[in-house]
Amino acid sequence: MRVVSACFVIVLLVSAAYAQKKPWTEWTKKDIEKTLNDSAWGQTQTEGSASSSSQSQSSDSAITQVAAQRSADRQLSRTGESGESKPSTVVKYHVRFLSAKPVRAAFARMVLLTKPEADANLTAQLQGFIDREMNDYIVVSVGVEVENQKLAGPLMNAFSAATTEALQKNVYLERKDGKKLYLMEYRAPIEDGMGAKFIFPRKLEGQPFLSESDVVRFVAQFNEKMKLNTRYKLSDMLYDGKLEY
Repeated sequence: MRVVSACFVIVLLVSAAYAQKKPWTEWTKKDIEKTLNDSAWGQTQTEGSASSSSQSQSSDSAITQVAAQRSADRQLSRTGESGESKPSTVVKYHVRFLSAKPVRAAFARMVLLTKPEADANLTAQLQGFIDREMNDYIVVSVGVEVENQKLAGPLMNAFSAATTEALQKNVYLERKDGKKLYLMEYRAPIEDGMGAKFIFPRKLEGQPFLSESDVVRFVAQFNEKMKLNTRYKLSDMLYDGKLEY
């Protein structure tokens, strides 16, 4: 079992490296999801518990888990009829460095995949979005994924109602030496599919806050029950030979 797990990890690492070598216009949906949700620039924080029906499934097989989850999703609409199944409370927070080019490339590729007849003009516009220099700011975006759609409303309300003033002391980037960089501006989600955006100055006291040797945490606390805490290693955040964050 350990050998299989090790091989699976190696496959994921190879897939991530291969995606970086391909032009972003050739990325697959799998490449996009890997970059956005499980990479040096994008992490996923999972909270809550799955539905009771999916919890009873064995965790030995990834294929079995997927099949069980699909079955659980179908049962959600019938939850409460028999009292035997509890709805999922799983919430996945996707926390990404939007100011990093690979993350913007993933979002750009996502747009192209939804427009099979996209012309060169759109591709050029998206390339401009990817290449935009972020010399003054670090931007972290947070997207939310839920299995039980009844949870979506309250979560979106929390993000929409939040303000820079309310979050300023509770949202920060923290280096391994304990130094913190606090939120400069918060932008609630809009119809761009990228989620809420947290903007920080790129420099602190005239010097870049982060360097390749740093490990950094993104911390955001909206209330007692809603706190994000994800960790990134900057030495892994190299894209086209350049540190991207």
